[in-house]
Amino acid sequence: MFGRVVAATVLAAGALVATASGASASPVSTANTQGFGACMDYAVGQHDIEPWLARDACDADSFDECYWILRREYVPAVVAGTACRIADN
Repeated sequence: MFGRVVAATVLAAGALVATASGASASPVSTANTQGFGACMDYAVGQHDIEPWLARDACDADSFDECYWILRREYVPAVVAGTACRIADN
């Protein structure tokens, strides 16, 4: 918990410095954040996938990587495919 608070504080301070220097303070696109959140809601909320597993899959760099992270843990193919399509949006 303490590590998360420190990381969040450091990230917030970095965003303030970037804004003050005129640089862009938006390192993460809104579309990626929305897809990640929707993927997490679908996987964890609707299909009871473990949060750590859903996070790893929903944050993957590609559909294939996301899909195989879930399938290796025996998540049904339909659920894995749907979650990963949601994450891509």
